[in-house]
Amino acid sequence: MSNIPANFTDGVLTITDDNSNSATLVMSQGDLSFSGLTPEGRELVVAQSRGAVVGLRKGARTLPQMTVTAILAGPSAAFQMLVLGKTAGFTSVAADLGDVEAFDFDFSFDYGAETRDMTGDDVVCTDITITEGDISTVAFTFQIHGPLEFDGTSIITSR
Repeated sequence: MSNIPANFTDGVLTITDDNSNSATLVMSQGDLSFSGLTPEGRELVVAQSRGAVVGLRKGARTLPQMTVTAILAGPSAAFQMLVLGKTAGFTSVAADLGDVEAFDFDFSFDYGAETRDMTGDDVVCTDITITEGDISTVAFTFQIHGPLEFDGTSIITSR
């Protein structure tokens, strides 16, 4: 474990489809959040009998979300087009599951020799918000359906 904390200036998000198309979003706003993370991606099921806990089990799959914000370069920038599946030759990484545009991500943040990395598979964009202002921003919300790793440690092992 490093003694150097991650900082909002360190992050880069790269997404890749199944045809090796990739695009990078520099996290210029420093806004990244994960929500819905649960151990092994499963909800907790508590079994009770007459008010006493008699069992703790892993239940249905939970789907974590990741939200990122960046300064808007252009509404049709390469990153946005890949997220929407509009890049020439786009091939969804989850084509075996259906007709949704899905991709894999790699979020890395580096400070000198310190490197941290988060990766996820079968990621689908559920929202894009473009906000005009001084400065204009773009925010993405992604739902993660596949494996998820933090610094090489598996958090969620499978779909």
